[in-house]
Amino acid sequence: MSAKKPTLFMVTDIETTLKKRIAFDIAWHTIDRSGRVYDKGSYVIREAFQHDVPFFAKKLGHYFDDAFNHLITPASIFEVRDLYNTSISKFQKAGHRVIGCAYNAAFDFKYMPETLQTLSGDSSMRWLDKPLELMDIWDYWGQSVPLHYQANVTASGKFYSTSAESAYRFEFMQEDFVERHMAWHDCEIEAAILLKALARKKALPVVKSPRDFAGGIYRLINNRIGVMGKELIAA
Repeated sequence: MSAKKPTLFMVTDIETTLKKRIAFDIAWHTIDRSGRVYDKGSYVIREAFQHDVPFFAKKLGHYFDDAFNHLITPASIFEVRDLYNTSISKFQKAGHRVIGCAYNAAFDFKYMPETLQTLSGDSSMRWLDKPLELMDIWDYWGQSVPLHYQANVTASGKFYSTSAESAYRFEFMQEDFVERHMAWHDCEIEAAILLKALARKKALPVVKSPRDFAGGIYRLINNRIGVMGKELIAA
């Protein structure tokens, strides 16, 4: 009898445009629990800029550098969709359980299909060829983050930041770390955060649809670590 194949986590990240929230930068790293990388993809969507400009417009020049250095590949939204689904199908057929995940996954798995619909002009199009288990790394990490967690205080003064940048700073003791907000790079840090959470061996909060992701994660985390209603000190 053949050995059971490891579960694979397709860590996904997107960057969107300023007004229309079109995903112009899509990347993924598919890893197992030990951090072994099975697949990677990193693409800038050519036709996205016909509709809107990036949210982080000042970073646009970096895409030329990253494309030149083969960190990102120009492609159409249809090509990227096909590559994404082909990757999932390949590993499922090989006997792996595949879980699509992202940090604040409700955002990524909302705007990938909406981008496809906008750029294709077809509101019936779907990002995934077939149903896929999904998981929010933010939620999963928050369920096991050490209770002594501290980070920068949010603008309201009531919560510690629980962004991917803040989580990475805490977990890897890098107080000056700055998230690039480029999808291939953010996949790397989100995968690293996921591995920290996996090592704590909590049950996976897997859902069947983006509609089922938990809301108010930042509140849940701050409540869990016992800082709600207290005077906070920035890390």
